[in-house]
Amino acid sequence: MTANEFQIHLQKGLKDGLSVSFKLIKTIIPFYIVVDIINHTQTANYIGSIFSPIMSIFGLTGKMSLALISGYTVNLYAAIAALMPLYPNWREVTIVGLMSGISHNLIIEGAVLHKTGINAFFTVVLRIAVSFAAGIILNLLFRVVYG
Repeated sequence: MTANEFQIHLQKGLKDGLSVSFKLIKTIIPFYIVVDIINHTQTANYIGSIFSPIMSIFGLTGKMSLALISGYTVNLYAAIAALMPLYPNWREVTIVGLMSGISHNLIIEGAVLHKTGINAFFTVVLRIAVSFAAGIILNLLFRVVYG
């Protein structure tokens, strides 16, 4: 590789890297700010109390439903951004990460599936069910192994 080719590849890599970074920043910062604001209001306690019975099955607090909903509807980066202001421990991060990894971006991916002729409703429901099962199993596994 010549010095000129190296410079061209380096410039393209930097340009692509910055482009991806700005896309991530546009997702992460707004979600982080919104969840942080909500977390400092009574709204977080209200949301937490509503979702607490369901989220406890996964070993999560009720407030962490914000992170799951963000991941399910938007993407993994939104889930991470919504989770961080809630000060999760490693178990909670792992469980939310697994569940969001299985069922992320459901709205857009559901629309794409529908356009391809696949039953989008069935696929979305299946992904959510699998993510719930995975969250329950992982929580149980953590309890057995770590107490």
